[in-house]
Amino acid sequence: KIQSELKKRISMKEDFTVLYLDLDNFKAYNDVYGFLKGDEIIEFTAQTISKCIHEEFLDGSFIGHIGGDDYIAIIPTIEVDKVCQSIIATFDKEVTRFFTDDDLERGYIEIANRKGIIEQFALTSISIGVVLGEKGRFSNILEIGEIGAQVKHLAKSIMGSSYAIDRRHL
Repeated sequence: KIQSELKKRISMKEDFTVLYLDLDNFKAYNDVYGFLKGDEIIEFTAQTISKCIHEEFLDGSFIGHIGGDDYIAIIPTIEVDKVCQSIIATFDKEVTRFFTDDDLERGYIEIANRKGIIEQFALTSISIGVVLGEKGRFSNILEIGEIGAQVKHLAKSIMGSSYAIDRRHL
């Protein structure tokens, strides 16, 4: 479904943008709070992405769950700052309900690694890698995926919720 949607966008030769969304420190959250709570954050994230995108784009958007804590969204424009900022603001404001007061006050969660050493992880945040699909920029979906992985990695390297946009031109 995701691949056919991307192929359709390329063949239509219209502007579109692909958002690759991923949670930061999700594994640590799951380890501390358990997979049932982890599933709740996964569901909350999907709802947040859907709500923010549908508020901005009534038609022409697509949202998919790649798996685990990875999502994809395709929107019918290359104007993306507002929707990315909306997703981040909503996520950051509402994700706090999934943490204990102690963890919120500290600003991080603690978990013992395999050697029994306590490690600290920032609270779960969201990273968005943005690939602008100007008319005719891409000839196949593999190109989009490669660039998407790069910009998502860049967004994840920034502390807290963030987005990174690939602004390179052919």
